[in-house]
Amino acid sequence: MIRSTTKYQAEESEIKLLFQSGGLGEAVMISPLGDGEFNAVYRVKTESGTEYALKIAPPKDAEVLTYETNMMDSEVFWYRQMKEHTDIRCPRIFLYDCSGEVIKSSCFVMEMMKGIPLWAAKLTGTDLENAQAEKIHMLTKIHAVENDGYGYRQTGLHASWYLALRSMAENLVKDCKALGYETPDGERFLDYIDLHRKTLEKAPCRMVNFDLWDSNILYDDGKLVWIDPERSFWGDPVADFITLGPGQKTPLSEKQKEIDIYNRFSEEKIELTRDTEIRYACAVAYLALIEEVEKYVRYEPHEANYIRNTVDAADMYRMAFGILGK
Repeated sequence: MIRSTTKYQAEESEIKLLFQSGGLGEAVMISPLGDGEFNAVYRVKTESGTEYALKIAPPKDAEVLTYETNMMDSEVFWYRQMKEHTDIRCPRIFLYDCSGEVIKSSCFVMEMMKGIPLWAAKLTGTDLENAQAEKIHMLTKIHAVENDGYGYRQTGLHASWYLALRSMAENLVKDCKALGYETPDGERFLDYIDLHRKTLEKAPCRMVNFDLWDSNILYDDGKLVWIDPERSFWGDPVADFITLGPGQKTPLSEKQKEIDIYNRFSEEKIELTRDTEIRYACAVAYLALIEEVEKYVRYEPHEANYIRNTVDAADMYRMAFGILGK
C-alpha cells in the first residue's frame, strides 16, 4: 500500500475477529489491496473460498480535514444510493461497524468485485472509446438522483450550491490555517465564489461523485464496476466533468466531445455557456484547494505526492482563476 499518515494499520487478529463476530466466517488469507491514500483496504479470503474487501477508516486520532470526518459512514450511504436508485454495478455491503469494539476505527466489509482498474486495462481504439462513453453514461445515472440540500452529509447540507460550496471551501481554508499555513489562493477562491454567487445559486442539486478517475473504475471483460464513492456530495453535476477527457487542468470548453456523449444519455442536458464554464471552474478551484491543503496532513515536503499536489493545485488554480476573473 502507498504510505500515508492517515492509514489504519490493522492486525491480522483484529480482522479475523471482525469476520468471526460478523458472521462472515474464518479469515484464512489477508493482504493489502489497492493504491488509495486515505483509507486502508484489505483483501480477505474466508475458509469457504469467498473473497471480500475490508475498508478501514483512519484511526480516530488521525489528523484529517473537516470534510473527511466520518467519511466512511458517508461512503456506505453513497453505495446504498447507487444500489437503490441506479443499475450501476458496484459492491454490496455485508457488514458496517462503527462501534470500534473490534477494529478501533469505522470499517465495512463489501463484495470483492472482479476486474482491474480501468487505467491498467490499457484499452485502445473502440474498446477505449466504449469504456469512456460508459463511464459518462454512469455519471448521468447518478446525476438523475436529486436532493433538496447541497453539500457533504458529514458537515451539514445547505439551501443552495453557493452556500454549500462557500462552506466547503471555507472549511478547507480554516483547516489550512489550523495546520499552520496560509492559503492566498484559497482566500482568493472564496472571493470568486461570492463574485459568482448568482450563477452558483442556479446549479441543480444532484448526486456528484467528484472522484471518478480511472483508478475508481474496474474493467471486467467489457463491463465497468464503480468503487470508492466516498468523496461524493450533493451539488452541481458539472463538477463531475473534472475527471473526463483531458482532465482537471483544462476548461469545460475543451470537453465538447464529453458533453456530447453526456447529452446523448442524459435527459437533463449540459450546455456550454458562460454560466457552466464558471460553475466548472469553481469545481476545479475547489479540487485545487483540496489538493493544496491535504498534502499538509498526508505527506512530508520531500515526498513525491507532496510535490505532485503542489504542482497540480497551482495548475488548476491558474486555469480556474483565468475563467473566474474574466
